[in-house]
Amino acid sequence: MSKINLIASLVSDDENLNIETIGIKTKNKIIYKENNISVTILLFNNKIEMNRVCNEYKINLIFENNKKTMSAYSLFGVPKVFELETFTKNLIQEKSEITIIYELEGNIFSYNLKLGG
Repeated sequence: MSKINLIASLVSDDENLNIETIGIKTKNKIIYKENNISVTILLFNNKIEMNRVCNEYKINLIFENNKKTMSAYSLFGVPKVFELETFTKNLIQEKSEITIIYELEGNIFSYNLKLGG
């Protein structure tokens, strides 16, 4: 487990977030804070799972290149879990960068994570 410098961006029609932070990286996991949101990314050969948790909600996003997946969204205090159809248009995993372009419930998102030393 090692600390790592990260630059994350999340862009959509409604959002334009850019953040520089320090995270923790293990062999197949990256953990960092994005303002008040805890982000955990699990890396697999052809798939990425991203968990985003804050005091209002939890969302588990599943990305597979050029595939539709079902992601789970839940609001704290509400017993129902909502399934969200996620279509991954582009998924690129490199040693020092991750890029995901995806469609979630009709909205296009572009996520990029640069991993530093």
